[in-house]
Amino acid sequence: MEEMIRFVIFNNLNEVSSEIPLDGLCYYFANNIKADLEMMEIPVTMYNINNGEGYNHYYLLADNDYLIDPTYTQFLPKAGEKTIMFEDFPAKILERSERGKLIVKDLVCDGYHKLSDDDLNIYLSGFKLKEGRKQK
Repeated sequence: MEEMIRFVIFNNLNEVSSEIPLDGLCYYFANNIKADLEMMEIPVTMYNINNGEGYNHYYLLADNDYLIDPTYTQFLPKAGEKTIMFEDFPAKILERSERGKLIVKDLVCDGYHKLSDDDLNIYLSGFKLKEGRKQK
């Protein structure tokens, strides 16, 4: 299954020039990758990190074992940039732990991460909105 997931992610990312930033394309990729995996009969669910808190970011869980987020590079720290929505860049928050570092590495390099233990909660912990950014 992992090879099929890798293949689908690679094919979807190859449809877009490597010079185009992936910022804001999470729904596009999540939707397309979900459709491709479903055609291969791999169970997959799309989620949004937004729990009514004012920010949308879509990711997938395939077979409840694989976190898929090929646009995660948008959450890496960028020179001279400050985060507008989040307390800190989500990747910086994750990189405070060894497990988080592995999740970031896998998402940035491969677009997916094989889940174990508390990995999903670690991933989601990076998306802490600044006070005042939450919808009321």
